[in-house]
Amino acid sequence: MSTFQIGQRYTSEQEPELGVGRVRQIEFKNVVIDFPAVKQSRIYRISSAPLKRYLLTIGENAKNEKGISFAVENIRMENGLAIYLGRGGREMKESDLIPKASLRVTDIFSQLIRGSCADNKEFVRRETATALSCEWQNSPVRGMIGPRVNLIPHQYYLCKRACSSSALPRLMLSDEVGLGKTIEAGMIWHSLYSTGRVVRTLILVPESLKHQWMTEMLRRFNHVFTLVDEGYIHGLLNATSDARDIVNPFEQENNVICTVEFVMSQPAVMQDFLRAEWDLTIVDEAHHLICEDDFTSKEYLLVNSIAARTKGLLLLTGTPLQLQPESHFNRLKMLDPIRFTNYSEFLKDEESYQKIARDLSKLPVDSDDPMDWDDLNNALPKNSPIREWLSQENSREMTAGEWVRRIVDALGTGSVVFRNTRKSVGGFPSRKLFAEELKPNAEYRALVGKASDADPDHSFDILVNGLLVTKYKTTWKEDERIPWLLHFLKEHLRDKVLLICENPDVVSALASVLAEEVGENAFVTFTEDMSILARDRAAASFADERGPMLMIASEIGSEGRNFQFSHDLILFDLPLDAALVEQRIGRLDRIGQTETIRIHVPYVKGSAQEVIFHWYHEGLGAFGSPLMSGGELFLKYTETLIAAMAEPKTKLSKFMKDTIPLVQGDSEMLRKNIEKGRDKLLEFNSRDPQVSQIITNEIRRVDADERLKTLMIETLTAAGVEVEPGSVPTSLVFSAGPQVEAGSIPGMPTTTLLSQTASQSGKTEDEKSAGGAGALTGTFDRTVAMQHDEISFLSFEHPLAQGVLDLATASGKGLTACVIWDNAGCKSLMMQYNFVIEPSIPAAWGLADIAGPKMIRVLIDAQGKDCSERLSEVDSGKMRNANVPQKVPAVTETLRYFASTGHALAKRIASQKMEIEAMESAKKVEERAEQEYQRTNHLLTFRGQAQNNPVLDALRKNVAVRKKTALSPQIRLDSIRLLVCR
Repeated sequence: MSTFQIGQRYTSEQEPELGVGRVRQIEFKNVVIDFPAVKQSRIYRISSAPLKRYLLTIGENAKNEKGISFAVENIRMENGLAIYLGRGGREMKESDLIPKASLRVTDIFSQLIRGSCADNKEFVRRETATALSCEWQNSPVRGMIGPRVNLIPHQYYLCKRACSSSALPRLMLSDEVGLGKTIEAGMIWHSLYSTGRVVRTLILVPESLKHQWMTEMLRRFNHVFTLVDEGYIHGLLNATSDARDIVNPFEQENNVICTVEFVMSQPAVMQDFLRAEWDLTIVDEAHHLICEDDFTSKEYLLVNSIAARTKGLLLLTGTPLQLQPESHFNRLKMLDPIRFTNYSEFLKDEESYQKIARDLSKLPVDSDDPMDWDDLNNALPKNSPIREWLSQENSREMTAGEWVRRIVDALGTGSVVFRNTRKSVGGFPSRKLFAEELKPNAEYRALVGKASDADPDHSFDILVNGLLVTKYKTTWKEDERIPWLLHFLKEHLRDKVLLICENPDVVSALASVLAEEVGENAFVTFTEDMSILARDRAAASFADERGPMLMIASEIGSEGRNFQFSHDLILFDLPLDAALVEQRIGRLDRIGQTETIRIHVPYVKGSAQEVIFHWYHEGLGAFGSPLMSGGELFLKYTETLIAAMAEPKTKLSKFMKDTIPLVQGDSEMLRKNIEKGRDKLLEFNSRDPQVSQIITNEIRRVDADERLKTLMIETLTAAGVEVEPGSVPTSLVFSAGPQVEAGSIPGMPTTTLLSQTASQSGKTEDEKSAGGAGALTGTFDRTVAMQHDEISFLSFEHPLAQGVLDLATASGKGLTACVIWDNAGCKSLMMQYNFVIEPSIPAAWGLADIAGPKMIRVLIDAQGKDCSERLSEVDSGKMRNANVPQKVPAVTETLRYFASTGHALAKRIASQKMEIEAMESAKKVEERAEQEYQRTNHLLTFRGQAQNNPVLDALRKNVAVRKKTALSPQIRLDSIRLLVCR
């Protein structure tokens, strides 16, 4: 036995089904080998290990986890490790080979000749899983199938557009409130992550949004992000006994959520943060990144410090772009520092763009119908400078709509900014206010005033939000809103009602009162003190037609949850932050809402509640239409508003007479300016109904395909998982039996995973064990999954589905089979060869959907005849498992023929098909690379920057390099099946 070295690859002679293993540890007389294909390890005595060294041979394909692969042309040994050499000086260490390295052809046939065959069902599962995996990897909607989201067109177009370039996106997502910026950013991340284009991702958010993002990434995208906060760092420090082993907390996990406040709280944290590198950074609430009028916010400095060192950058903001113009420019500079260099020049360019926008103002940009060249010609003024560019566009290879998009990209900000508005997207409901003026309870109001005076730090919470409950639980029941609420619920017994208040203590107090008055089954609560699991259950119960009719939620209820099935919203109190009011209403006011939203606002006459109600209603108009500018006006009128709330008896009248008209005027002016400043061309550029329809139609087709469901049920059942119908129609419960080792089935929940998730979401020990370890409830129905947060949405991109594909195609699983084919129409032996074509294109190029792996099947008989046209008969034929006859010379000789000459013939046939596939892929790769070149050329030409531009030179080289790479895929034998024809 040769000397073992860490990183060497071996196969087990006694357990070939383990696949290719890697030396992980060497301990005195023992060696530890990891077998990643089956997620198992073995410990062997070095002196007698039944292991065979796995070395690639000349001509075989070397491939690493980054997707880089090449044909081996030579091998060099260094310190016991093989170094594989390819064309052009490329090298790859043995230790860097992809963990799923397959068995070589001789090993596969050795299994068959020895009679070590799988059950035919296992072979068919491997074949099906390989075919489905190849199909998924080549799908034009890969990365967009898995998110638990409704098929909203503009979101899918934005995702497709953001991920279509070979470079990672650097964009500003600035859709209006209610159009789903968080979902859009998550979809972009999921698409890039699923295709292997990003590994390390940072989501930087304000403190108030950290739990929302954690919930969204887990619930919608099936991924647990790590929250790096004080508790996480303390955990790392407690696990480290030696100060020299202290690690950077931002480098321990690949997917991280962190708050701006926490990073800026400690110099040491800031230093670690700035040392970490990321593939993609997502920044929410980017309008807080202020760099305006010689003032630069700390938030801006923080994000700007990492903007240049992250390949992809997404800035999320719902604030209208014309507010804070200099800060807007500086955010654009973060995204594209080459284009946006000088603020004065930017303003000049914007002025020029506005003139062009006016020339194009008559275009049907709000229509869902495709734009044609006649529309463009008829809409343009005769003296417009665009006509000169239009006359140069002689080929008409692109559509008129695409040409306009390129104008917006080149002369406006369309290449880095996406903005959809409610007006351009459409489909939103109207709002109707029900102002509930309540008669004051004098004694109770006196107590409220006294408590407010005694606790000035919480006076607003006491005067408006009812936080008096924390000190006067019994007296608080006299709050005027309580009897109103009880009466309201009696009048709305059949209506789903969402009640939102600011503080979880008020939620608890309301729950106590209602439990006595209407019973505990009449409502559910929803607060940040509950775990993600408990909140999911509450949301599911509320969504159920037979469930409680009332949900009482704290402010977290207005974050990330959508209850379009409800049409009644009670704003039990009103926060000072206008954005929170809009967020609350946005839980119901979303695409998919079928009725007018009824907004109920109870307030006590002559109290601080009435002051803030009039501020929002008459002043800002917040209850009638979406609010976009409340924060700016609050800063302007802060002192007057707070003073009126503190002394409503003496100042309310003056506030209504003097201040409200001014607020109303300013608010109306802001709305008009925002509408006037609408960039309709930018909105046109941010959506494309035709492209969106193609995407969503394909996703619907994939959703309706039953093959994945069948494969998952059969594979998991064979692995010892019990599959039973769930309580919700179309749902299935997957439960790992006692014989299933924890972690052996990728994607199945384990105690460890549940505990990790629980620790980050505040779950109790009881909740951690809810449902038991190794159990998962899922559905393949997108509609059901959207209605039930507690049920997983199963698709190709769910971790369990990916685990099943891995499980069914693991080395040794269904690798070989021997069957009797009854009624085959002949008496002979045939060999089925299943090959997989694997392109050598790196994942970073973003071309997997047009140049992914493909499966080719070949059927050869004992005389060397190609019988592949009979494969459809094989698929539908009756097959019985059979043993390979041992010590029968004629059979052994035929098997050797199939292993050598027959295999060479099958590989030649498959290679001919591979050449055709490769040429088709290369053509698509060339077209996409050429499209990227032409688009960039248009942008730079319009800006007068195309001459001798290094960016264009690099893109032109990319066209040739990528086409050449696509023409050089590798082929490997995946599995074989011997057919005894009768």
